[in-house]
Amino acid sequence: MTCKKTAFVLSVSIAGGGLLVGCSSSENPPAGGSGAGTAGEASAAGGRPGTGGTGGSGGTSDAARAGTGGGPTGGMSSAGGPALGGSGAGATANNGASGATSAAGGTPGAAGTMSANTAGAVGVAGSGPTGPAGDCKFTVKAQTADKAGAMGVPTVGIVDWSVDAPTVTNASISFGVQGSATTLTAPVEPSSGPNFHTLLLGMKASKTYTFRISVDACTSEDYTLTTGAAPSALAAVMRTAGPAAASQEKGFIIASSGPGGLSGGVGGGNMNAYAYIIDADGDLVWWAPGPVSCSRAKMSVDGQFMWMAELNTDNGTKDGGEIRRVTMDGLTSTGSIPGLANCHHDLAVLPDGKVACLSWIQASGDQPSDLIESDEKGNVKKIMTLDSKVYPGGTGLGSSASSTYHANALHYLPKDDSFTIGDRNPNLFIKVTRAGELKWQFGGSCSGAAASQCVAGDWKVNHGHQLLDDGTFIFFNNGSSGASTALFYKLSEGATFSAMKTGQYQPGTSSLVLGDVQRLPSGNTLVAFSINGEVHEIDPSGALVQTIKGPGGYIEWRQTLYGPPPRY
Repeated sequence: MTCKKTAFVLSVSIAGGGLLVGCSSSENPPAGGSGAGTAGEASAAGGRPGTGGTGGSGGTSDAARAGTGGGPTGGMSSAGGPALGGSGAGATANNGASGATSAAGGTPGAAGTMSANTAGAVGVAGSGPTGPAGDCKFTVKAQTADKAGAMGVPTVGIVDWSVDAPTVTNASISFGVQGSATTLTAPVEPSSGPNFHTLLLGMKASKTYTFRISVDACTSEDYTLTTGAAPSALAAVMRTAGPAAASQEKGFIIASSGPGGLSGGVGGGNMNAYAYIIDADGDLVWWAPGPVSCSRAKMSVDGQFMWMAELNTDNGTKDGGEIRRVTMDGLTSTGSIPGLANCHHDLAVLPDGKVACLSWIQASGDQPSDLIESDEKGNVKKIMTLDSKVYPGGTGLGSSASSTYHANALHYLPKDDSFTIGDRNPNLFIKVTRAGELKWQFGGSCSGAAASQCVAGDWKVNHGHQLLDDGTFIFFNNGSSGASTALFYKLSEGATFSAMKTGQYQPGTSSLVLGDVQRLPSGNTLVAFSINGEVHEIDPSGALVQTIKGPGGYIEWRQTLYGPPPRY
């Protein structure tokens, strides 16, 4: 757009948005002439139209009344739509020029009308079909994390990028195996710019992926990344479809190698422990070295880190355990966090970025545990001690003591800022608030129970569990011998506390210790027989959907590897 003898020119272009403000003219035409708004030009690509300049009002000279010239039309950005027609005024009654036809096939704008000494109406902009995406310019550097550092995970993509748009309202990166649909999406927080750092999570090993960046109305060209190979220690992880495979819940399973020689888990052993993620095809998409006998791995609520727990089940030495935190690119690992060396079995991630765990109060056998929470720097806060003041002890397997404790499972409930905790020796679960208030006890004996609300149970040795917001409560019952069972209940919480059994799953597979369950959004259930190194997915009728061989610890299902988890 060219403006001659103008009072000012304001031109602001947003790539892909098509905003361009026109200019106003102060030049008069010859006396008696009439100015008409020039037609808005058309963009080859769809977008928002520019705004036309406005002509001045008609003037009077000694010779004759003279209208001022119509302002030039607004220009266009390369991705914008047509500009609006300008307006003009004149001494004689003429029509303002109509908006021109869009080059992309739009219709012309309506003509502006005017009479002597009055401004002609603004012509309506020509309209045209939406064109291709805007012409935003992207600067992109992409590599797999193993290229960025020795500990980087070769299936994690690191995309450092920027875009020439002055603001970013919505952004994401879509990606998929080259030649296939882009089925994965990495969200981008707009406020993290202008130089963005985005991780691509969920890619399979030894594959080439295509990705593209979307920013508001703009889309980048396609880029590629090739992932690296998985460790040989995890090569035996595999999936087998079951009779009800059509009802499989798509998503990811976070698993670990489990307690070394006790477990059939893949990648186990004192010198070779892993946390890893499996996709819906049973393929490895993430892994990182874990603590010895890694029993639990959970992503942080913001999806930036993986927290891992050492089983530390025997409580044989002081400070014998470890809680570890690893960035999802694998490049930074924080281990042996101060104050968490006595934690064991399980952990729960918290919305504020902290982690909660169960910590033996002293070494030597089945002791009470402290429920504590901490950040990655070891700023520990004790919530309560899980002893006879909270629930009665029990007798563990192989124990001659009359009252022992062995807390082994922990989850956080954001609905009411509370925890559920399981203890295998008295065969029970409790619910306590984050402030340390005991709410109820489910299982064990209610005789002498500290909780005012208690429902007794008759199972033997419980581990992993889940309480849903609707009161569905499921847990893994190891059994004192023979086959293990997943038990399903419906709890009623309120003025009265009750529990009704709704079902069970017992396929004849045993897990002497550990074991986990998780209800999925479709109603399917995951059941982990940890010591057997096997996970079953079953549908609501109990039919087998799939079997995954490999996980030796607790398991965690997520629909996506970004954002909050379905179970904390």
